[in-house]
This record gives sequence, structure tokens and C-alpha cells, in this order.
Amino acid sequence: MELGICFIPTRFGFALLGWRESLTHFVLPQRTKEEALRHLARYGVTLKSLTTGTPPFPEVTSRVQAYFEGQRVSFPYPFDLGHLSPFTRRVLEAVASIPYGTLVTYRDLAETIALPRATRAVGRAVGKNPLPLFIPCHRVVGKSSPGGFSGYGLRYKILLLSLELLGSSPDRNSPF
Repeated sequence: MELGICFIPTRFGFALLGWRESLTHFVLPQRTKEEALRHLARYGVTLKSLTTGTPPFPEVTSRVQAYFEGQRVSFPYPFDLGHLSPFTRRVLEAVASIPYGTLVTYRDLAETIALPRATRAVGRAVGKNPLPLFIPCHRVVGKSSPGGFSGYGLRYKILLLSLELLGSSPDRNSPF
């Protein structure tokens, strides 16, 4: 089944959005479109299955751009996590409800889904998030550290949190 994609230019590079009927993938801004495509391939998406198009939600592009300019925006779009395990879907659906600018620990998240002893499993599930920003996994932190940010690195997590918590971001010459 084909996956529709579009590139979204931001001050930090090219983000990539993927969808079928609902949103399925999002790649945080990369320096080039080729890097964004390589990152998408990490989710098992093949280039042959891609078709370039217009997102099903016209304002999504401007919302992504506004977010990376430091504006407070929401992403109220339907997403499809059907390709993930039921446990991972459950965790990511809980992550999707974390409000803008709010931090939640992995332990809090485990308690939210009524599995307080599953902190590590919750962390692994968060690391499988195919829609960062739309499912704000960057808002999930460790008890005494920022935690990880699978596939992007801690610098990106800090960037996203600074956009939300400080309303600011590094300049255009940032290493992101």
C-alpha cells in the first residue's frame, strides 16, 4: 500500500510527514530531504511505496512550521498505529494525551496505563514512536535525567523541550 509523503521546510531543515488515511509517520527536521528519507527507512518503509502529495489536513504544514518557530500549537490529527503491538499502541496513545509544555516521567506513564512496574517496557515502547511531535514522546523524561530520544539523540529532545518550556530555540546556525 502506498504511503503519501510531503517534506515540510522548517528553520532546522526538512521534516517529513507520511500518511495513508491517517498520519502514520513523521520525521523531525533533517538537513536534507535525502536524510529525512533515510530516517523514514528506519521504520521499514521502502522508497518504492512512497508517493509525494498534499497532506490530508491542509493546515498541518503551517502548524509544524509554527512549532519550530517557537509558537504554541496543537496537532489534533488522527493517526494510525496499527502496525505496532497492542502494548506499544497503548503507551503511545497515553503519550499523545500529554499536554504541551508538560513533562511526565516514564514511571508516571507506566502508572497511567495501570502497569506501574513496567517502566522499562514503557521506555522501549516510547522509543518506537513513528510520529514524534504529533505523539510528543519528548515530554517523557527519566526520574533524574532527560531520558533518551530514540533515533534522534538527546540534543533533539532538548531542542523540542526548549521550544515548549522556554518559548525559544537555538538560532538558525544550530547543529540540528
